[in-house]
Amino acid sequence: MHCARRIAKKLHISCFPPPRHDAGARSGVHSGKENNMKARILLVCGAIASGGLISAAAAETEIGLFPGTISANVTLATDYAFRGISQTDEDPAIQGGFDYEVETGVLGTSAYLGIWASNLDFNDGDEASIEVDLYGGFTGEVAGIGWDVGFIYYAYPGAASSLDYDFWEVTTGLSYSPLDRVEVGVRYNYSPDYFGGSGAGHFVEGTMSVSVPLPEVLAGRGLGLSLDGSIGHQWIGNNDVFGTPNYLTWSIGASLSYKFLSLGVAYVDTDLSKSECFDRTGLCGARAIGTLTATF
Repeated sequence: MHCARRIAKKLHISCFPPPRHDAGARSGVHSGKENNMKARILLVCGAIASGGLISAAAAETEIGLFPGTISANVTLATDYAFRGISQTDEDPAIQGGFDYEVETGVLGTSAYLGIWASNLDFNDGDEASIEVDLYGGFTGEVAGIGWDVGFIYYAYPGAASSLDYDFWEVTTGLSYSPLDRVEVGVRYNYSPDYFGGSGAGHFVEGTMSVSVPLPEVLAGRGLGLSLDGSIGHQWIGNNDVFGTPNYLTWSIGASLSYKFLSLGVAYVDTDLSKSECFDRTGLCGARAIGTLTATF
């Protein structure tokens, strides 16, 4: 589950992405993805898990055949956490995606579409081994406040339809820079039928990103350093079906970028005890997630 994608992606820790997309982390159970395409498109995924850790701005390439820009990203992560919960049984993840964005010509707004994927392991008898997220929406800015409205569809190819893994969310977000080098954001995601057929899902998340000033000798060579944090709450319609109570998740991390590469680390946690987490698994506990991301 890639991250509150565009606005929440930057912290996409696994979300720190996507777009999901929250350090190989996502912000929510069995999902992940909220990335940082532009300053006005705030922190995916969460996380620096939430989630997401994909914190470097994606490099954009002008497309000659049709208007707009396209970018790609690939990430190696020590874990993939979505909204604070490991999606890979605490094992490493390989993630990547493509984003397309074009100006609409209406009131300075832009439209975007994207696809993002990650390996995963739910310990479900190999029913699902990959997650593919499709997302799109519109972004803009009014009086210095960035906004984002869109959708995310989370698909789990190979899983039996009876498991009801696939689901979709409507996502809305706002971002604002109250100080130079500081950006804050808030996001709300709604699903009419959350993961596993667990009923209506609601996720609210607040994020903050601080760009740390570096000496000119470093900044002039293309180095960048950012500190990121997020806190969110997941409400689930049928907690027994899902496997956990409603819960709080948070993350804090840092990322160092150089040209098209970004190295990140994040601390991700939830307020769920082991006894509350999917039949006493350790998937909801505190963890450190490292990521290496390349954007093109």
